[in-house]
Amino acid sequence: MILNHAQEWGLRVIKETVAEYIVGVDEVGLGACAGPAIVCAAVFKKEWPGHQDVKDSKQYTGSDSKKKHEKRVKALKEQIHPVLVHQEMECISHKDIDALGLGWAIEDAMRRVTLKCSFRFPGSVIALDGEFRPYLRRAANVIALPKGDALVPAISAASVIAKTSRDALMFMNDDIYPGYSFEDHVGYWTEKHRAALEKLGPCPIHRLSYKNIQAVIAARGAR
Repeated sequence: MILNHAQEWGLRVIKETVAEYIVGVDEVGLGACAGPAIVCAAVFKKEWPGHQDVKDSKQYTGSDSKKKHEKRVKALKEQIHPVLVHQEMECISHKDIDALGLGWAIEDAMRRVTLKCSFRFPGSVIALDGEFRPYLRRAANVIALPKGDALVPAISAASVIAKTSRDALMFMNDDIYPGYSFEDHVGYWTEKHRAALEKLGPCPIHRLSYKNIQAVIAARGAR
């Protein structure tokens, strides 16, 4: 990967900081139209070099969601848990996303997990995937890196923790709400998901504020 200036700067600051711990922060489920979003903050010793099996949760390959999940769980058990110092997670329900809006709900969850880790590990450096969040602009120990989940092991690990947690919830929802194939697409918009929605309508965990869900509701009502 060719690094841009923001990424080069962020990685250099992380390397040069005297902090003992690094807190990686990432979220999953933003693009889904059913189920929760999850934000995770994961604390590691700053010198942890990571592992080739710990990467951006979207980069795991497999023939289906279950196979990808198995690979993430393996990395979680064998590579992440043995060196994980602490973690904080926030599960943002579909109802909160509908009520608050996705952006605000994510920001609020990130604030909470970040503050909890900062309180337990004062002076730690916090590494976020993406751009600076408004509530963190004045925080000197926060580094935001575009594509950080592919560059900083602590962020990659947070991504894996959040993704395995969310997928496990969606696999359970496949049993609770049969017919939607949540085990296959874990709540993201696919042709199979669209076809199930057109046939069955939304179930209790769909994000009703999303335009694609509203379009299906409108189309079913016009029949």
